[in-house]
Amino acid sequence: MAGLLVAMPLVITYLVLAWLFRFADGLLRPSFELATGWSLPGVGLAGVLLIVYLLGFLGTNVLGRWLLHLMDAVLSRTPIISMVYRATKQVVDAFRVSQESPFKRVVLVEYPRRGAWTVAFATGPILEVNEERMQPIFVPTTPNPTSGYMLLFPEADIRPTDMSTDEAFRMVVSGGFAAPDTIGPPSDTME
Repeated sequence: MAGLLVAMPLVITYLVLAWLFRFADGLLRPSFELATGWSLPGVGLAGVLLIVYLLGFLGTNVLGRWLLHLMDAVLSRTPIISMVYRATKQVVDAFRVSQESPFKRVVLVEYPRRGAWTVAFATGPILEVNEERMQPIFVPTTPNPTSGYMLLFPEADIRPTDMSTDEAFRMVVSGGFAAPDTIGPPSDTME
């Protein structure tokens, strides 16, 4: 199990990069051959590296940020493309490494039925729904915690825990093998 957990990100990364290379090579190699008359295998890799570098450069300077903002505005308003672009952007933004985790705190909720407790993450501010205070909750799936369910739970039905986000992710990814010995309330709520 531990070996699979280590291998999975490596294999997925390899598959994505291999697909990206084949895609870019398929687009760039014919253009390069037409322009120079030479067949150069691997021109797609150079193209991908150049594009990633240029995007990073654009994203770190004022003019580049303005251009990326303009591109974002155009793609967000283009019919059909906007649906895919916005959904992808929201997922990337939610899981982007930042100072603040999108998962505010680890909680327990009774899901999918009463008496069955699930580790979940409180993800946003309390919402007023039909005059009831509801908490957005993300329930991750095992072994891939980036997929799961977003549910609105009544605030009264949520139990805070003393688990860190890292502990909760390890528990979910391992299918419970890496669970802590006990899960209690946060220390600031204990009497």
